Amino acid sequence: MKNVKNLSFAKSLIVGLMLMAGVTTASAQENSAFFGLANRVGAGVGVGTEGIGVDVAVPVTKYLQARVGFNVMPNININTTADVSGTAAGYSYNEQMDVKGKFSRTTFDFKVDCYPFANASSFFVTAGFSVGGDKLVKITGHSDQLKQHIAEGGKYNLEIGDYQIPVDANGDVSGGVKVKNFRPYLGLGFGRLIPKKRFGARFELGAQFQGKPVVYADGVGDLTKVMDQDTDDDISKFMDWLQVYPVLKVSFRGRIL
Repeated sequence: MKNVKNLSFAKSLIVGLMLMAGVTTASAQENSAFFGLANRVGAGVGVGTEGIGVDVAVPVTKYLQARVGFNVMPNININTTADVSGTAAGYSYNEQMDVKGKFSRTTFDFKVDCYPFANASSFFVTAGFSVGGDKLVKITGHSDQLKQHIAEGGKYNLEIGDYQIPVDANGDVSGGVKVKNFRPYLGLGFGRLIPKKRFGARFELGAQFQGKPVVYADGVGDLTKVMDQDTDDDISKFMDWLQVYPVLKVSFRGRIL
């Protein structure tokens, strides 16, 4: 009698496990079908250290989603003074010039997000690249006094870190700081590119590897370092820091299909 009860319990347990397995399999198939190859389309608008961004995304598998987009950094102007060194009438002079730094660029990117815990969490890691926007900072300046000195045979250069941008015959300086045109990207965060519901939010933290910034002068091209060793001024430190550009972005997502 006891064996009959045990056999009955075993049968019930097997049936229960089979039902649970069926439900789990159906759920997994449903999730996989929801995120099939390009069978959904999502779009998002975000804001962060890359500027204002718009992108379109499609799923590759349940665990991978790909996106293409562009970012526009609005004009940020910084007015400051910089050192100018030069010679006139056989003498060395150090002057100051009012200069404007303009930070703005437009970039296009392609990135692939991986959701390692697709069924349980919206956590993702992402990799890709950005192109365009190699001119990071545009520098312009003018001095009537230097224009007069140059007309009298003087030569002057605006000092930016380890570099010198020449002052032209009109007393103008035009150049800037640029980085690599192709920049790899790594990041992580929370939020799906294609929400399971109609709308969702997303947070992303990453880094754009843009190489060591280079100073250039319009009409001259890339400038070579004037000094044999790195200087320790604030501009040089800032340029070294810019080798890895931090990305912080918050976006709002919508599912189109």
